[in-house]
Amino acid sequence: MDAPAALAVDIGATKLAVGLVGSDGRVQHQERAASPRRVSESLALLDTLAKRALDVAEAQGRPVSGVGIACGGPLDLARGLVLAPPNLPDWTCVPIRDRMADLSGAPAYLQNDAGAGAIASYLWDNPDHAADVTYVTVSSGVGCGVILDRALMTGHSGNGSELGHIPLIYGGRPCKCGQAGCVEAYVSGTSIGERYAEAHGGPAVTAHDIADRAAQGDNSARAHWIESMQMLNRVIRAAVDLFDPALVCLGGGVTDADAALLAPALDFGGTGGMSDAVGRGLSVRRTGFGRDSGVVSAAAVAWNEIGAADGRRVALRQEV
Repeated sequence: MDAPAALAVDIGATKLAVGLVGSDGRVQHQERAASPRRVSESLALLDTLAKRALDVAEAQGRPVSGVGIACGGPLDLARGLVLAPPNLPDWTCVPIRDRMADLSGAPAYLQNDAGAGAIASYLWDNPDHAADVTYVTVSSGVGCGVILDRALMTGHSGNGSELGHIPLIYGGRPCKCGQAGCVEAYVSGTSIGERYAEAHGGPAVTAHDIADRAAQGDNSARAHWIESMQMLNRVIRAAVDLFDPALVCLGGGVTDADAALLAPALDFGGTGGMSDAVGRGLSVRRTGFGRDSGVVSAAAVAWNEIGAADGRRVALRQEV
């Protein structure tokens, strides 16, 4: 019999991903699909992907020890519900944890996607064994997961450290959360594309389109991209000022850009401010999980509960 796996379920606004991941964070199987517009269709697709993954595990003789689910918030972690994420408008009080537990026959665990990313970074992308880790994800939205002294910081409702919904520009662009000027309204992958179309006219473009044009020498795309990465840099600096981590990992679809294009977001050279003072010895880098970060993060939620290979573990709010 092969080593056990966790069934990983990553729920995003533009994609769904389901996989099998070992206790060392290595992906053994993965399928991705575009997210349907309606929650009923999304749940049916997740069921199909999960059943196929379970069939793969059975064919390999690999027991499934648990299910990890990662999804943008707000969530009700105690009851395992997806409440009403701004980027998943049709998802209202969806009992995703119990649904996946019933389908798999294994215990299931739900966590905010950025919190899941922080757990995965702590367990498997942390060569110096830092006790204080911040994970920032930049995709359809902007999320932040914070581990302080080996404990995940979630706040009283389980939805803390929402970096994407602090004001970046007061009274600025409307955000899907209902406020205006949020970080997410400027530096999410969706918003980077929207702002470019607003400034230059023409058809809608994606952040990937802009990054590709910038890499090919398009000056307007490059200027817009650099401005967006400089905004993101300030957001990361805010997280450093707030949480004083030893390690910051940046993940999400926007980080698929060429390393040179991503560099302005990760530049913590001496520009003054609190983040220079507290950031001595700080490591800020792109996640090592690449395009697998969604399923690896989801799996980390389960392995953190059932026991990762080296025995390290992130304490959760109800245990602290």
